[in-house]
Amino acid sequence: MTQIFLIAAPLAWASLISIAATAADKPINIQDEIIVTASRVPQSRLSVGGAMDVLDENDIETRQQAFLSELLRDLPGLAVNRSGPAGAFTQVRLRGGEANHTLVIIDGIEAGDPFNTGEFEFAHLLSSGVSRVEVLRGPQSALWGSEAIGGVINVVTGPSADTEGLWSEAFVEGGSFGTASGSVEAGSAGLWGNVRGSLAYSNISGISASPTDPEKDGYENLTGSLFATFNLSEALSFSLSGRHVNATASEDSQDFTFGSPTQGFVIDSDGERKSDRWYGRAVADFSLKGGQWTHQLSVNLTDTKNESFLGGAFSFGSNGKKWDAEYQSNYIFETGDATSHAVSVLLEYEDLSYENWGAGGGAENQSQLGKQKSAALEYRLDMAEQVFLSGAIRYDDNYRFDDVVTLRMTAAWAVPNTGFKLRGSYGTGVSQPSFFELFGFNPDFFIGNPDLQPESSRGWDVGIDYAFADGKGLASLTYFDSNLENEIFTDFGVFPFTVDNRPGTSTRDGLELAFRVDPVEAISLSASYTYTDAKDDNGSLELRRPRYIGSLNATYRFLDSRATVDIGLNYNGKMQDSEFIFSTPDSVVNLEDYVLAVVAGSYDVTGRIQVVGRVENLFNEDYQEVFGFASPGLGAYAGFRVRLGQI
Repeated sequence: MTQIFLIAAPLAWASLISIAATAADKPINIQDEIIVTASRVPQSRLSVGGAMDVLDENDIETRQQAFLSELLRDLPGLAVNRSGPAGAFTQVRLRGGEANHTLVIIDGIEAGDPFNTGEFEFAHLLSSGVSRVEVLRGPQSALWGSEAIGGVINVVTGPSADTEGLWSEAFVEGGSFGTASGSVEAGSAGLWGNVRGSLAYSNISGISASPTDPEKDGYENLTGSLFATFNLSEALSFSLSGRHVNATASEDSQDFTFGSPTQGFVIDSDGERKSDRWYGRAVADFSLKGGQWTHQLSVNLTDTKNESFLGGAFSFGSNGKKWDAEYQSNYIFETGDATSHAVSVLLEYEDLSYENWGAGGGAENQSQLGKQKSAALEYRLDMAEQVFLSGAIRYDDNYRFDDVVTLRMTAAWAVPNTGFKLRGSYGTGVSQPSFFELFGFNPDFFIGNPDLQPESSRGWDVGIDYAFADGKGLASLTYFDSNLENEIFTDFGVFPFTVDNRPGTSTRDGLELAFRVDPVEAISLSASYTYTDAKDDNGSLELRRPRYIGSLNATYRFLDSRATVDIGLNYNGKMQDSEFIFSTPDSVVNLEDYVLAVVAGSYDVTGRIQVVGRVENLFNEDYQEVFGFASPGLGAYAGFRVRLGQI
């Protein structure tokens, strides 16, 4: 099946280019889509100089994936690795970087685990309730801080636009691997503001993460959220939001016991991991001069707790908490020559606390504190909606590490009357070691290194976008290059394992292609391709970074758009992973490439009732995303959605 994909992909690209040529009778500018992530303020996509892509509400609803990480496979530059069945530890890597180099934001809150360098665990992010995802690639530390060394994934929940009056929606689904899921959402909106709440639940019996043991490793997730905005006047509004995720995953693990016949392999360990996450945000927005000068003051909380059990007995736990206070001011002014200027100022204070504990006393029971003060400044220039320039600088004062300055610059030129946009960006970034890397302690397998230094990077990209078909199509090509100093790596040459900084420079470079178009009202097509060459300072390939990834997606709407069929293909190329079988001379193993195919369909029985269904892993691929961990085979799911109130 892999060979079929490799043959079909160039043919599909040729077909898409042919469609573009046919549809582009009237060259125009790139779509005027509103983007928030690129500069922390709303701006048109035309003015963005960085590389980015978007999943909108239609994409998320028609493709029907239960976990958001599965949808991210459709975008260029993103590689996904899951350690076994649904709910298992899941990492997303941008442009060959490490998983903790990507900042994840959910409804304005930095959602990564403070205990683990802000790395976000995608295993617990359901697609239910998500209406939009913006992915900004490349170093973004100048605006977003240390977690954004490789890019930013901004997740927005709730309706894509406020709906007047009351609205509600319920969804139920069941299917293979003992899957039972459901969600309810409700809200109200008016001139006074809006309020909404949601509750989603998923219970999956799953499969065994061990290829040799039949015991199933199940997963349970309960996610609730509440959001409210109150418009106190035309110039002043106040918002409150909260999100809670409670998840439990059964786990198998690799056998690190010396002399064991299964040493290095994944075996049934009767393990369980419980995760409890709280997120909160309070925001005051105030504008002056008719919106020309805006102010935002926010306080955010991220509180993550993880506990591991073996045979029902507690073995290890951790807690990370971050309070984040921010003030941002934006001022926009125009000059008489059709030129506009914008200045943004950001002040930020972070207060962090970390704790880990074990079943007994000793070095694994400890706590630490951290804090950081930051200031950032960005300037943006818009010249007649054709030339767009931006520059940002950030200063971080961290109590544990040396103070650091990061930069970011972008440029874009919308070539008049052609539909083409040329763009480029340059940025520097820093990623601080996690508490676990510095002080974490588990006598069974890991001891931290308090002498670690922060990672630092510098990267650039250049690209071209082409908008066509009266704004219904967009094609893009991007080349990227970045270097990473002081890369933190796990040293498997000692036991218990530890971490250290690499002495040299690690490199990442590659090519990204993206294409999407609605050639006619009934059809939507999209495709992506990424080539990534990620190497450490010794010239060895970085682990779990496939050189080639790609996707194809087609949506067809018929019966007056009451019925929809969506077909998606995701290709993950060959990659390397660690091998812990000490009886062999190898330290790494090659994982084979694979293609995941998904077919999803829906039918509107009435204006308020919709039936849905999908088949995942249609070709029943036998594959591994992490060495030794089994992945689910073919699965089928069906359900229905009921909408009440507004439609």
